[in-house]
Amino acid sequence: MSRISASRLLSNLDELATIGSLEHAGVQRLAFSDLDLEGRSWVVNRLKKLGVETRIDAIGNLFGVWNAEADGPGLMIGSHTDTVGRAGRYDGSLGVLAALEVLETLIESGERPARPIILASFVNEEGVRFMPDMMGSLYHVGSLSLSDARSAADADGITVGEECDRLAYTGSATIDDLSVDTFLELHIEQGPLLEREGIDIGVVTGVQGLSWWEVTVKGSSNHAGTTPMNLRDDAGLKASKLMTALRTLPNRIPDLRLTIGSVRYHPNLVNVIPDTVTFTVDMRHPSEEKLIHAENYLSDLLSDTGAQRDDPSRTPGSEARSDVSFKSLARVSPCDFASEVVKAVEQAADDAGLTRMRMISGAGHDAQILHRRYRSGMIFIPSRGGISHNPEEYSEPRHLVGGANVLLQAVLRLSS
Repeated sequence: MSRISASRLLSNLDELATIGSLEHAGVQRLAFSDLDLEGRSWVVNRLKKLGVETRIDAIGNLFGVWNAEADGPGLMIGSHTDTVGRAGRYDGSLGVLAALEVLETLIESGERPARPIILASFVNEEGVRFMPDMMGSLYHVGSLSLSDARSAADADGITVGEECDRLAYTGSATIDDLSVDTFLELHIEQGPLLEREGIDIGVVTGVQGLSWWEVTVKGSSNHAGTTPMNLRDDAGLKASKLMTALRTLPNRIPDLRLTIGSVRYHPNLVNVIPDTVTFTVDMRHPSEEKLIHAENYLSDLLSDTGAQRDDPSRTPGSEARSDVSFKSLARVSPCDFASEVVKAVEQAADDAGLTRMRMISGAGHDAQILHRRYRSGMIFIPSRGGISHNPEEYSEPRHLVGGANVLLQAVLRLSS
C-alpha cells in the first residue's frame, strides 16, 4: 500500500511556516498581502518542480493540475494557505501541503489514477482582512461575482482589486475544461472531540450552518461626571442589554452556538458616555430550520417590537425603536457531505489502521462551499486542546502523517 513521505510532509510544513513567522511565535499571512503571495508562490514553485501544471484564476485561486489526460472526471484536493492575524501553522496549510504530498507520492510511484488530480489552494478562506470569508471558493462555485470580490475593502479602504493589481496576484486560467466532480479536504479539527475520545481520524459528515451579523446601537455622548444617570442616552447600556438577551438564545434552541466576538465603543474614552456601540453576532447550527429560527429571533429582538418586548428599559407602547440597526455579514447553510466520499474516507482510515469516528464540523471550510458544485468531504485530525487560530495550535506528527495517508488512500479509492 502506498504511503506518503512523513519526513517530507513535516519538513514542508516547517518550511512554509517560516513565511510570515512572528517574532514571539505564530504565523501571519493575511489574504492578499505580500506574505500571502510569498506563501502561495512557495507552493507554485514546488508544483513546477514536480512538473505539475499550475493555473491561477481571476481572483487568485491556485490549481495544480496533474494527469489531465485521464478520461475520468477530476478529483480536487486541497484547502488554503492564508491565515488569521496570529495563527498556528496547520490551519489550512496542512490541507494544501498534504495534497502536494499526495501528488508527489503518486508521481514517484508511477501510479496513474483513472481521473485528473487537482491540487487547490483557495484565496481568503479566513476573511480576516477582507469579507466575506471563503471568498475564493465562493467565487469558484459562482456564488460571488468577480466585481464584488474585487470591490471588498479592508479597514483602511484598500480593496481586493487594488491589492491583486499591486501584487500581480491573479491570472486568467480556469479549470473549466476539466469535468471535476469531487472535492476532499484534510484539516485539523480545531476542536477537542478527537483528542478527548482518543480517535485518530474524524470522518466529517457535514458542516453546521453559519450566520454572522453586525449590530449598531446609537445613543448620545456626554460628560461622564456631569450627566445624571437618569438623563443619559447610553449606547453602551442599551447594547449590553441586547447582548444579554441574545446570549439566552442557546437556551431556547438546543445545539445553537452563539458568540458575540467583537464589541467596539465610540468614542471609547474613559470619561465619555458612548454614543455608538457596534457588535457582532456569530450563530451556528447543523439544522437549517433551527438556524432560521435563531435569525428570526435576532431580527425580532433588534426590531422595534422585539426591542420593546425584550429590553427592560422600554415600556409597552413606547415609541418605535430607531436607535438599533443591523445587517447580515455572512450566511452559509449547513451541508451534508456526499455519502460515497464519507465512505471512502472511512475505508481509507481502516486501510491505514487508524481509529475513526463520524462527526459534524463546527467551523466553516471551503469544502462546505464547494459542496454546492461537487460531491465533497473532509478528513479531520486531532488538535491538541482543541486550540486553533492561535500560535499554540498543534497536532502531533503521527496525526499529521496519518491524515495525509488517509487522504492518499481516499484519493486512490475515489479514483479507482
